[in-house]
Amino acid sequence: MTGSRIELRNVTPHKIRQLKRLNPVIFLVGYHSKFYKDVLEVGELGIETKMLNHALNICEKDGTFDSIYLHIQISNESAIDFYRKFDFEIIQTKNYYKRIEPADAQVFQKNRKVPSGQNADVQKTDK
Repeated sequence: MTGSRIELRNVTPHKIRQLKRLNPVIFLVGYHSKFYKDVLEVGELGIETKMLNHALNICEKDGTFDSIYLHIQISNESAIDFYRKFDFEIIQTKNYYKRIEPADAQVFQKNRKVPSGQNADVQKTDK
């Protein structure tokens, strides 16, 4: 992609409307309105690492999450490598997608950090 330019800008309501139209076409997935509301509140979109760190920080601050799960299409090697760098582990492969091939997805899990001296089973909370 010689000569390509990537430009990052603040997320605006107008850009959210564009994103709502593009997501189903590009990703073949529809997102709920809350997803777009959250994106608008974050104010920045386009840098994978920053977005993932933001989500992980929210989970850590909340304190009620024992694990984080996500699905990645088995053919998406760059995404698989990306999440492995953040200590996500593949725990399962399952038939996940209905309208795209390959239909299988890797299920990734990342366990929350447990304070030293505490057992992971003791750390679970029921809020």
